[in-house]
Amino acid sequence: MPTSKQRIRSAGLGAGVVAGLVWGLAFLLPELLRGWSAVTITAGRYLAYGLVSLVLFVLGGVALRAHARRHWRPAIHFAITGNAGYYLLMVLGVQAVGAPVTGIIIGCIPVVIAVVGNLVVRSHPWRRLAPPISLVTVGLLVVNVLEMTGSAPNADAPAMVKVAGIGCAFGAVALWTWYAIANARFLDRHPDVPDTGWSTIVGLATGAVTLAALPVAALTGQLSGTGQDPGPLVIGSLILGIVVSWGGTALWNTASGRLPPTTAGILINVETVSGFAYVYAARGQWPPIGQLGGFAAILLGVVLAVRLRAAPSPSNDRTDVRSSAS
Repeated sequence: MPTSKQRIRSAGLGAGVVAGLVWGLAFLLPELLRGWSAVTITAGRYLAYGLVSLVLFVLGGVALRAHARRHWRPAIHFAITGNAGYYLLMVLGVQAVGAPVTGIIIGCIPVVIAVVGNLVVRSHPWRRLAPPISLVTVGLLVVNVLEMTGSAPNADAPAMVKVAGIGCAFGAVALWTWYAIANARFLDRHPDVPDTGWSTIVGLATGAVTLAALPVAALTGQLSGTGQDPGPLVIGSLILGIVVSWGGTALWNTASGRLPPTTAGILINVETVSGFAYVYAARGQWPPIGQLGGFAAILLGVVLAVRLRAAPSPSNDRTDVRSSAS
């Protein structure tokens, strides 16, 4: 019969996998909303996230409002680092140095989180962690390099612009890595904060940050689109905001509160694989053989990482407290 810790771990693994499958839709929806700028789609996504969070916040009662009053500062920090600021740096990177190069750098996030997470909370011996991380790294490189052959980087951009773009992409990696580790530590230290409630509070902060940034986006001409019918944009924004952002964040909170940062970080690769799968399915195409090999290496690395037995730690003991409080 599974022990309490095994049930907690299984719940975390399940939530992490489903979060990746949900987040993968963020690759597909922009593909289906061609003609609208990336900033317009993102603004719609985070405004929808903020709107549904506002509704849930109003319905959440006294307890949720008390959590928001106590923890509004980290909520704003996470709204900026995990959502608005991260995406802004990613878009700047794409515009300056091109999507392929930016994609390779952004693709390193799961590996960086796994390594940094194991440095912060030593959950696995490095010699046992090396094989799955190596497999994931090779797989990500194969997938992204082959994807890069389909489109050229910004060859006409000045050298300084390219350097700045690469810096923005690495900045995005740093922001999301900090968010992933800091969010996990916050949930670990505050077991009384429910996973869905925290997603709602961060969503409220994200909506506020997006509203504050809208005038700047409008003045710089970023809110544009050639589509005549706004209907698909509204539907896509609602799916991105409610399902991907609110639902995905709630699932990620569940995984972060029950798994070591290293394991949770590796699970982010499910988002990468599912995102590519959704896009290829929408196009009615099969990935190239090389990319299939890269995906296989990524998934094998994820399976090996998940099968690793975490070393006992104070953090793992605290997950029992969190499980009983959720």
